Amino acid sequence: MNFSRTLIVLSLLFILIVTPLGFAQDESVSVWEYDSTFANEWMLQVYELVRDNNINAPGASRIYAYSSIAMYEGLVNGMSENFSIGGQMVGLPLLPFPEEDLVYDYPAIANASIATVITGLMEEANAPDETTFTLIDEMRARQTEVRLEESSEDVVERSLELGDEIGEMLLEWIATDNYGPTRKLEYVMPEGEDFMWEVTTEGEPALEPFWGDLRPFGLAFAEQCDEPIRLDFSSDPSSTFYAQAQEVLDTSDNLTDEQREIARFWVDSPGDTGLPSGHWILIGMQFAEASDLSLGRTIEMYTLLSMGLADAFISAWDTKYSVNLLRPVTYINRYQRRNWAPYIQSPPFPEYPSGHSVASGAAAEILTIMFGQVAFTDRTPIINGHENLQREFFSFEHAANEAAFSRLYGGIHYRAAIELGVRQGECVGEQVLNNVRLRSISQSEINLE
Repeated sequence: MNFSRTLIVLSLLFILIVTPLGFAQDESVSVWEYDSTFANEWMLQVYELVRDNNINAPGASRIYAYSSIAMYEGLVNGMSENFSIGGQMVGLPLLPFPEEDLVYDYPAIANASIATVITGLMEEANAPDETTFTLIDEMRARQTEVRLEESSEDVVERSLELGDEIGEMLLEWIATDNYGPTRKLEYVMPEGEDFMWEVTTEGEPALEPFWGDLRPFGLAFAEQCDEPIRLDFSSDPSSTFYAQAQEVLDTSDNLTDEQREIARFWVDSPGDTGLPSGHWILIGMQFAEASDLSLGRTIEMYTLLSMGLADAFISAWDTKYSVNLLRPVTYINRYQRRNWAPYIQSPPFPEYPSGHSVASGAAAEILTIMFGQVAFTDRTPIINGHENLQREFFSFEHAANEAAFSRLYGGIHYRAAIELGVRQGECVGEQVLNNVRLRSISQSEINLE
């Protein structure tokens, strides 16, 4: 009896020596078997790259969207019920896929595809230094080491090669979204009407006046979700427009401590944060961690959320430069109080609609359809290291409405731009959910993994 047990033990030891644990891999592991860590770590890295390279708000939304798509396309072949977006997006052909009868490590594929895509995106950003590319290379190497702990070297190498192919093809598609040509266009500010926007910070050029010309993701065209302002410009003290500006002024004069905190919590300034879209990406990250989402569900969330945010900025910026409405600080200084200044500095682009409102409306619509009415705590300023603030919300809509009205407290938007901006964003979110098909069953079903 003892001799038999000894033989069994020796046999097991021999197997472990000859075939290291975890390397006897005869089939690819489903993406649904992994937790959200891989995707969360990469999206946090993208957030930090956006912040540290001083990317502007529309540009940041584009980077998050393409980064999420790169990860999704690396993982999708390990998600049996899911579809590639290759062939769904305008101009995007079918992407490379794994060879039959070969084993792949799907996170390794995604690791290479996002590293390749984010490197390409950063190369076209505003003069990034070498630290940017070092950080990307280090993240790729770190994630590769994790994959080598779970899969054999040949499987990981094969997977990385496929991921690089996917990433390179995605970069070819990305190059056709009209971003490059808009860098060469010269903007001439319209003049001659009292309602027209004026730059509020001397020397600041108009920010991304042609962003509405970029190719959208879920929208059919940039103007699809436009909300007409239906508010006639007037300097008459009895007019509705005057009253909207007066509300901004009165609110500014009587800000509570909580309103100041809300304005700072959602300020999402370039250079200090990952911008409004990055704030919602980190909300998604925190939700994935707190809810113990699988990697599959997490990458679905990032993909739809980031495309919604990107389309929100295309939609909002198209409307901004079409309506071309002056900022509250310009109106108030001209008609109500000469030396007034807002709590938050007005950014260099037209007022209507509120970009925060459109982006937040889209994000909340997508997250609510995907996960329902859920309470959560948002610690984004703490995670970012910007300020020791966190806030609790009863739902994603609650957070979106607070983000929108933070712009009233900051003194940079009229109520119309806020309320109609949220509505415009909700429409954007609906269009993304309706037109981007990640799988054939309902994307609103919870706990599908």
